Amino acid sequence: MDEAILFNPKIHSHLIPSIVSVHVTCITQPTHTIATFLPPLDETIMQKWWEDRVQEVVNGSRHIILQTMTEPTTGKEEVVGVVMLDKPQTKTVPHTAWVEKLLVSPEWRRKGATKRMMAKLEEVARSEGRTLLVTRFPMLDAEKDSPAELVYPNLGYIRVGEVPRYMISPLDGSLKDAVFFYKELK
Repeated sequence: MDEAILFNPKIHSHLIPSIVSVHVTCITQPTHTIATFLPPLDETIMQKWWEDRVQEVVNGSRHIILQTMTEPTTGKEEVVGVVMLDKPQTKTVPHTAWVEKLLVSPEWRRKGATKRMMAKLEEVARSEGRTLLVTRFPMLDAEKDSPAELVYPNLGYIRVGEVPRYMISPLDGSLKDAVFFYKELK
């Protein structure tokens, strides 16, 4: 697996369909990650949503970090994970950034992708003077009692609390509780 990379629109825009594919897979696979969209998924709408996030990168208000791998037989680069860093543009929280949309394809979980992407995200945050990271309400949260809820503490995040019946499950439409975290970078 390659190192996590900072998305550069001039170099990596061809990877947007691969990002959409990861997003779709996370929602539709057995884990049924709660991630912005509900089935039936419209990949055209999802593509536009990601293109809008890329425009925010161009505008300087967001970073996208990718975990890629190069297919050994074809040499083709594919995205296996993505996470975003949103930078509030206010004078009251110039040291804060929001962690959003941590998605890793199920077949690449438990192989270090999350750890590499989050290390890169923290490196980028520090380089811009962002010393407090918060999981973004509603762009990144963990479903209570899901495997995702365990990821953040393992990366040094502190659980803040939960909001009951906050999210709609893509599996069955039921309401799920959300859990939120923060991390101070030292």
